[in-house]
Amino acid sequence: MRVVAQVILGCLVWASFLALVARPALGAPESPFIAVSEVARPAVVNIRCIRSVTDEGVGTAPLQEMFRQFFPDEAGKGGRFEMPSTGSGFVIDPVGDILTNYHVIDRAEEIFVRFSGEKIEYRATIVGTDPNTDLALIRIQPDGRRLPSLEFADSDAVQVGAWAIAVGNPFGNLESSLTVGVVSAKGRGDLVIGGLTPRYQDFIQTDASINFGNSGGPLVDVDGRVIGVNTAINEKGQGIGFAVPSNLVREIYGQLREHGRVIRGFLGVATEDLVLIAGETRPDDPTAGVRVVSVSGGHPGDLAGMLAGDIIVSFDGEQVDSRRQFQFRVARAAVGTEVNCGIIREGVRMDLRVTPVEWIQQESAAAQKAPVWLGMEVASADGSDPRAARLKEVLGVTATTGVMVVSVVDGQPASDAGIRPGDVIVSIDGQEITDLDDYVQVRDLMAARREALTVLVRTGALENYVSVVPRSGGVQN
Repeated sequence: MRVVAQVILGCLVWASFLALVARPALGAPESPFIAVSEVARPAVVNIRCIRSVTDEGVGTAPLQEMFRQFFPDEAGKGGRFEMPSTGSGFVIDPVGDILTNYHVIDRAEEIFVRFSGEKIEYRATIVGTDPNTDLALIRIQPDGRRLPSLEFADSDAVQVGAWAIAVGNPFGNLESSLTVGVVSAKGRGDLVIGGLTPRYQDFIQTDASINFGNSGGPLVDVDGRVIGVNTAINEKGQGIGFAVPSNLVREIYGQLREHGRVIRGFLGVATEDLVLIAGETRPDDPTAGVRVVSVSGGHPGDLAGMLAGDIIVSFDGEQVDSRRQFQFRVARAAVGTEVNCGIIREGVRMDLRVTPVEWIQQESAAAQKAPVWLGMEVASADGSDPRAARLKEVLGVTATTGVMVVSVVDGQPASDAGIRPGDVIVSIDGQEITDLDDYVQVRDLMAARREALTVLVRTGALENYVSVVPRSGGVQN
């Protein structure tokens, strides 16, 4: 019996020894992010921009006067002051192509690129920009040096909860920083970035730390492949950052490299998501689609016969589920090529043939009919304007005085304040609006104002005060 016990004890001791020998040494690399760092960090660059600022670009009158005192020119007036700024970017082609954010290089007079740990800078030129996705392509001449570069992953295949690693240069001096988190959500939109509201938004949300200076850097997966371009942070919250998904970035990169700009389709219609009310739907009501709220005269939607109130259920053979999805499909449609657009009008399914034209920002803004102010177009609420009459019919609006909003530009002051087509403007900063003449008078009086306006809006039977902050710009599908 004693012999058996000794044998068992010996086996246990030997097993313990083998386990100790097999145990990895302390300090052995176990983190999967070490390999990610080795792949991603060498391809990430620091971008330094130089912009000239004058007294006209510093804001209000007191700031302008202070600028003139500190930076006078030879005549004693406001001179020019060079203001540096920094951001991030990453090499996408070894020959010297670098992707970054548009807001990083916007209005830059000189752009310099530096790799982590190096003291030499490369002067960069702009190949193309796309403010509507906040992306830009710049290029350097590496003098025969083959640069480290990154590859795109399929962002559509990325799942919520997957690892997300952000690489960039926060605050301009913490170069080549790597932070780790997960993909928190996908398909985010309606964000304001660097004072801009990109027209096309489909952001990946992540809790990987993204700070000032990280803009333009890559968001990568555990294989070091790009799943997004870090673009925005939420200043009011922690653990909330946003990145342009790689599939969209790949698409924009191809167009910027080939054309220096992005060619997009345009119909001239404004839409809203179709929302059904439980218990109030009929069997033949569509369960998916977008509702047309306004149509600009003379543009493809109008020429095809679209009307406010139509429900678009398909475009170019694909089902339409949301306003944002429809916006992207119109943008990707071949310019000048006729496509089929399936609609439901008053319960009847029909097909319209529509030919998208190229969307040009200047043309789109100019196409808005006067009087256009604060990013909205209005008409008399008495129904004499056919657009207002159609909205009254579709939405059940009964107002006969005031002005009705017939078109709202996404990302502009009225839209940001929550004003929608069909709303009736009752007063602006205490000035009563009883008809279109009143509105035009108030508009002309306050056209140069930049402080917030208090607007009384009637939506259905409810009235609500909203604050509208004037600024410029304009969009439509």
